[in-house]
Amino acid sequence: MLLAACSDGEDGAVGPQGEQGIQGEPGEDGNANVRSYLFENQTLVDGNTLFTIPAITQDIMDYGVVLGYFQTSSEDFWYALPYRSTQDFHVFIYSIALQQLTIRSTVAASDVDFRFVVIEGTDGSASKVTSVEQELKQAGVDISDFYQVADYYRLTY
Repeated sequence: MLLAACSDGEDGAVGPQGEQGIQGEPGEDGNANVRSYLFENQTLVDGNTLFTIPAITQDIMDYGVVLGYFQTSSEDFWYALPYRSTQDFHVFIYSIALQQLTIRSTVAASDVDFRFVVIEGTDGSASKVTSVEQELKQAGVDISDFYQVADYYRLTY
C-alpha cells in the first residue's frame, strides 16, 4: 500500500510560543579588536629603529591606540614607552605610519625585547582614542603596566 500526503489548502495558524530555554554559561570576552606583537632579541640603535606591524591601519592611526613596552634580556619586567632613565637613556615611539612604527633611542643596546599592543577604537564615539583610554582608566587599568593591559585584554605574556 502506498501513502502520499499532499496539501491543496492554505497553511495553518502559527502555534503558541514555546517556553524559554535555560540560560547558557557566559562565554569569555573576546579581544578581536586588540593585537599584540612581540619582537625578541632586537638591536636598538642610537637613533631610529623601524618595526613592521601589519595591524597599524589608517583606522588605528585615526582612532586607535598603540602602546609600547620593552625589556632587556637581563630583566623580567616590561617598561612602558616612553622611557627615560637618570643615565640619559631615553626610548620612545617616534612615529607611527601604515604598518610601521619607529622607535627612537639615545643609546645603542642589544638583546632588547619589544611589545606593541594595537587597540582599535571602540563603537562610534566622537573620539575613539579618548574612549579607549577612558575604558581602560574606568576599568582601573594602568596602561604603563603591560601585565595589567594584557590581563584586561586576555593577551598572553
